[in-house]
Amino acid sequence: MNSQDFLTLNLVGAGAFVVWYLLSRGGSKNPTRLDMKAKDSAPPLINPEPAQSPTHEVGPVAATRPAVHPDLEQRKSKNLNVIFSYNSHTWDAYEVLGVPAGASIKTVTEAYQTQIRRCEKESVDFFETAYKAILNKT
Repeated sequence: MNSQDFLTLNLVGAGAFVVWYLLSRGGSKNPTRLDMKAKDSAPPLINPEPAQSPTHEVGPVAATRPAVHPDLEQRKSKNLNVIFSYNSHTWDAYEVLGVPAGASIKTVTEAYQTQIRRCEKESVDFFETAYKAILNKT
């Protein structure tokens, strides 16, 4: 068997496969249409219970207020992240230095010094900006 016979045999086999594939698809099918007016048949993921707020708000304001667990109603959350801008992008300073948010100044300083030793010269300014952002926040 020479190379021309081998090529012809492969082309015939590939052609037969393409014909079989196109015929086995069952012809053209219409795409599924999205009906935005149809009722949702999926069950709700969370069964909403009416939240009793201390001020007993009614109307659209009460409906838009998220339900808060009773244990957390009186607590105010504290944001530990420090966001800074560098080259028109926003970054989390703790994440850049590889430490958990709210870490101590000692831990942040050690991570900063480690990053400075390991990074290339072009990245020093980036890590320095992150470190200064954390120092300015505290």
